[in-house]
Amino acid sequence: MTIINKITDKFRRDGLRGTAAAAMHRFAAVIDHSKSDPVNPIPPAWSEYLDWVSFAVAGMLVRGNVDAMSFAIQHLPNDSPMLEIGSFCGLSTCVIAYLRLKHSVSNRLFTCDRWAFEGQKLGACLGDNKFVTHDQYRTFVRGSYLRNTNMFCKPDFPHTIEADSDTFFKQWGAAESATDVFGRNVEMGGALSFCYIDGNHTYDCAKRDFVNADRYLSPRGFILFDDSADGSGWEVCKVVEEVLNSGSYHLIAKNPNYLVQKRS
Repeated sequence: MTIINKITDKFRRDGLRGTAAAAMHRFAAVIDHSKSDPVNPIPPAWSEYLDWVSFAVAGMLVRGNVDAMSFAIQHLPNDSPMLEIGSFCGLSTCVIAYLRLKHSVSNRLFTCDRWAFEGQKLGACLGDNKFVTHDQYRTFVRGSYLRNTNMFCKPDFPHTIEADSDTFFKQWGAAESATDVFGRNVEMGGALSFCYIDGNHTYDCAKRDFVNADRYLSPRGFILFDDSADGSGWEVCKVVEEVLNSGSYHLIAKNPNYLVQKRS
């Protein structure tokens, strides 16, 4: 599915009013789904600071994801790194960086993104615009990520690897040395404590992301699946259903997306 599909899905779930509000914030406003599942309530984590960040940084992030991220970061099983799959312009990256600082967590944050969007047509014009190409759009989004993280991820920038998730996990499994988008060398490999899966939402890709994350996730580590809310229509929902039926994970919250924790 494309970015346009994602916006259309938000319109279907949130209506014209919610979608228009998001547009007013340059698609950076965080849609308020902050009421957690009544069986699994988790504390709200939104703040005035995140209001300001969300006004400035483009992205599509439901507010309930922030609550789930905050809960996971406060309950990490160890000091192993965290991983975000899919970064776009950096809104969720900046949120995680803020939560790390807020909760005095020292776990390193890795992110991966190739900025190869679903529906992207390199060499072609962007929709019916004759002056903006998909190549220019990709360059703009990547540049926005660098600018946004340089502004809002101080003092400890994430290690962002410019790669799709399959390539990232191949490098991680081989304990390779890599150069992040900020030009820093970093050693990869080892256990993970938290993974935010927000890459390609097709079943095959989301399933591979889960299988790869599960391979390295520590016992009692967390996975948050973006766009997994009941009835969302995204294929990642089937992956979540399989994960919960496996018995290897238990549900922490539906907020409305699923936060799960690996059993000991």
